[in-house]
This record gives sequence, structure tokens and C-alpha cells, in this order.
Amino acid sequence: MSDLNPQPLPPGERIRIYVSPDITFDLKKMNKVTANILNKLGCGGCHSGRILEFQAISEFVVNPQTLEPREILGGNF
Repeated sequence: MSDLNPQPLPPGERIRIYVSPDITFDLKKMNKVTANILNKLGCGGCHSGRILEFQAISEFVVNPQTLEPREILGGNF
């Protein structure tokens, strides 16, 4: 055992996923979103080597004409 020289794992690829609050707090929906993302990444069964980073959308922009708020997705208007 003294021959072992453990090394840190390489950093994983970060995948940022923006979800609305109604999805964030619903386990069934989050499981479905996770499965869909993993399928898009090419491996529906695992996310080995990838860090899935879920971000709840909490920013809005208001349309000045209608005064309706719209979620800002990924910082884009």
C-alpha cells in the first residue's frame, strides 16, 4: 500500500442548467430534466466527469409597454 500515490481527480466539465422555480422544487420534474440533459450529453445513464450545476431562475426583466416580467435565461434578455 505504501506504493500508492493518490492524485486529485481532474476538474470536471461544468454544465450549467437554468430552471424555473416550479421545476426546481419538484423532484419528478428535476429527475426528468436531469435525464434529458444526460441524454443530450450523450450518456443517459451517468454524468461521470461532468458537474451538473442547476441554477434557479430568479432574475426578470420587465417589458415597459406591457409591464409583464420575463425570466432572464442565462443572463440574456
